[in-house]
Amino acid sequence: MILAALLLAARSNADDQIEKKDHSIITGQITGSADGQVTIQSHSSTGGNATLSVYISDIQSITMAPPAAMTQIKGAPPATVITTLEPLIKQYTGLPADWVLDAMVQLGDAYDASGQGEKADAVYDQINQQYPNSPYQMLATTGKARQSLTQGKIDEALEAIQPIITEANQNLAPSPSKGRIYADAFLVYGQALEAQKKMPAALEAYLTVVTMFYQNPALVEKARQFVKNLRDQNPGVGVD
Repeated sequence: MILAALLLAARSNADDQIEKKDHSIITGQITGSADGQVTIQSHSSTGGNATLSVYISDIQSITMAPPAAMTQIKGAPPATVITTLEPLIKQYTGLPADWVLDAMVQLGDAYDASGQGEKADAVYDQINQQYPNSPYQMLATTGKARQSLTQGKIDEALEAIQPIITEANQNLAPSPSKGRIYADAFLVYGQALEAQKKMPAALEAYLTVVTMFYQNPALVEKARQFVKNLRDQNPGVGVD
């Protein structure tokens, strides 16, 4: 409870909003998610607060700003990312909000970067379990492909990521959430191609993030860095 209070205090004062499938609206502060339900401290008609539980299956959409910690870990080392995001994931996993999936992917990637492959796999599997039949599963696929690439399994990474690349090439005007998914996939795709010494194709993959799937500034910045590194190490390389 103390941790929940601290996390809530670090967030914006703006109310969160739950829209149910019956179109009713609940406003207040979302405090967590567990056992298929979201808890929210809602303002009562008497001026106090009431804690309500809403089944995730009854929710149409959620409007909730990400916790401040999500912005504070930008560029942080994996150990800091892990320490910061573990309690957030524990508190909010299952919540149908984009920032939760973003945090889970970052946590999985941080585990992978710190050599904790089994924990990374567990996070990606959790995405598949908690968010079935949703675009978010593509984030888990990309995470697993990234881990395969880290382990030197280049063909395995390419095979896993190819369906997402194919879909992305057929969707040139994606929503912001889909654009983020595609961008992440193209970064892994480019790294796999670079590992195969296919530098022009890798460069094209990175530039695709910058020019086509630019909805997420952090991923665009990462793509720009990959482009710079590739060109620094391979002077004169261009897109075929």
